[in-house]
Amino acid sequence: MLRKFAITFCAAMLISSSALAANIEDAVQFAINIANDDSHGYSQGMYPYQGSRENPDYDCSSLIYHSLQHAGFHTIDNWRKNPEYMRRYGGKQYSGDADTIWQDLGEGWIKISWQDAKDNLKRGDILCIPQHHVAFYIGDGKTVEARGVNNPTGRGRYETGDQSGEIDFYPAYDRYWTEVYRYVGN
Repeated sequence: MLRKFAITFCAAMLISSSALAANIEDAVQFAINIANDDSHGYSQGMYPYQGSRENPDYDCSSLIYHSLQHAGFHTIDNWRKNPEYMRRYGGKQYSGDADTIWQDLGEGWIKISWQDAKDNLKRGDILCIPQHHVAFYIGDGKTVEARGVNNPTGRGRYETGDQSGEIDFYPAYDRYWTEVYRYVGN
């Protein structure tokens, strides 16, 4: 009986671990697909940007919120319960910001300082400078992120759709990240 329990428990842990990896991978892949599709560009949903930050265009935080929501995390649902949702935007901004994402991630996430995490980043880690910027780490020293018209290519414009590099892949290192959010499960 004990052996059967141990085998069942171990199998459940493997399935749970696989589901965890699949959810994070789904979120990362959603962001990668957005970056690879030029119909999506950068927008903060206000002048001088055209379009919305909620699809087809995204800003840095809405890209992460939508990617996680797509993968089964409840980041947007949690944002709508966050007091900042009404205080800042009167309930009119569909997803949160770089400085609210930590509260909106929900259970199962840990916060690690950049200094402690930078040498052991995992695919799916969220790199953050609260109040300023957020991105997914995708491996091999790279991120997928929305960087807008001030991206390193210098070719972005305030129009819907990607004019080059607005949502793209960038080096993760030699930046000003301060926090890393990692999903470890419930």
